[in-house]
Amino acid sequence: MRIDVDEPDARERFWEGMRDVAHAAARYQDQALYQAIVKIGRAALAQGIELVSSGGLFLQCPVCDALPGQRCINMAGHPLHEQTCHPERVELAAKALSGAAPLPPPLH
Repeated sequence: MRIDVDEPDARERFWEGMRDVAHAAARYQDQALYQAIVKIGRAALAQGIELVSSGGLFLQCPVCDALPGQRCINMAGHPLHEQTCHPERVELAAKALSGAAPLPPPLH
């Protein structure tokens, strides 16, 4: 199988695959899959694949320490309501995408 990394939607397809892995990790509560997301994400970023807007899903949460790909959990003073990620995580992702902030660990 030949993969064309210059394909117009290659970046979006890559991150779509990462979302699929995140869903599988959540479904099976598989910590190894969450760790794989970090490894794959770091390798992809090192190869020049750019982040896409994911609502913060692929960054570690500064509030509840949810791993990249893992959904946030309710914390005292930081309820999620109907959201998947804490607003602070979403804001961090927006800053990282715009270049206003560096990528946080473990992706940096």
